[in-house]
Amino acid sequence: METAPEVKHEALSPEQLVQLIRGGTAYAIYESSGAPHVAKRMNALGGARAISLFQGSRFEAYSAVSPYLACLDEELWAWTQRELWETKWGVLVFSRTPLAELAEHFRRFLTAHLLDGSVALFRFQDPRVLTSFIGTAEAFQSGFWNGIAAFGWSKDESVVAAKGPRGVPANRDTPKGGELALSEGLMNALAKKQEQDFVVRCGGYLKAIAIELPSDATGFIRSVISYAATVGICAELDVVRFVHLVLGWKEMQSVAVVREILTYKEISGTDKVDLLCELAAFCVPEAEASGSKRLDPEAKCKTIERFQAEHERDKQFLRAHPDGVLTMSRSDTRWRKDWMRIYKEEVAKRAKVTEVAVGSVRV
Repeated sequence: METAPEVKHEALSPEQLVQLIRGGTAYAIYESSGAPHVAKRMNALGGARAISLFQGSRFEAYSAVSPYLACLDEELWAWTQRELWETKWGVLVFSRTPLAELAEHFRRFLTAHLLDGSVALFRFQDPRVLTSFIGTAEAFQSGFWNGIAAFGWSKDESVVAAKGPRGVPANRDTPKGGELALSEGLMNALAKKQEQDFVVRCGGYLKAIAIELPSDATGFIRSVISYAATVGICAELDVVRFVHLVLGWKEMQSVAVVREILTYKEISGTDKVDLLCELAAFCVPEAEASGSKRLDPEAKCKTIERFQAEHERDKQFLRAHPDGVLTMSRSDTRWRKDWMRIYKEEVAKRAKVTEVAVGSVRV
């Protein structure tokens, strides 16, 4: 594979950015997934100012979560800073290419081939993905830079721009849609950046709900993530809940059935965390159950008795069959309580997590 040309980064001053906006060469690709007001705003601008990149593609029915390409003016840029700045809202594109042509260009990169032969949505509108991609050989060989003078993204209170070497983009043929293939090196880089971002968000969520973190919080969270992966707990939401359990349920390791739940191969990672959260709701004193509703004492007592009886049968079975697996019935032990619903809503709201695996290469 060819060596990628050097991509230079520089900070753009507010004055420089305004000048580019007034010159009609500044665009933004907005991430609308999880932010309904983005799609609403883009639709209000009309087709002459903003275009869904899913429009005309096989993903057209999912316009509510489509990336949108929009021509920037000063008012739209002010709205972006006011409403979206603290989120991974999207990226900037600096180009003299007309809006419709530029949208058609980016539609060719909506999907990418992974190493296992599968095809995944390629979320280049996410600055974490874009910054890992634009300096690679794949980006230049695939024609991603065609007609683009620079890409940009927000960093703290400023904007960083990445400029490609002059003349290289024009020498590449833009491929047909779906031809982009991600190398192992790029996929690993994307997974590493995703995990780094997740660790920060996870730590921020735990601090926000007053969970005491170890002195080396980053190392601790990484170690829990690594262990969680070995027992099939990989989705971000599940991992956040699992880290919360490890820190918030001090007696967790001393409860015998916890190990059996974690090593049971017949249920998913989500089911495992569901079971552990429900178990914690009955084992952890209510004063320690952050964000939980108080359970009815009589109902709680009956449920604990039921669980203890189930657990006793498990212990008897395991004594008779040392190599056996957890025998508790999912239908008998998945007690649905409001506490679980509230817990999930709080995690999703505070951590802004998504249903993707930590360190996943599916971008």
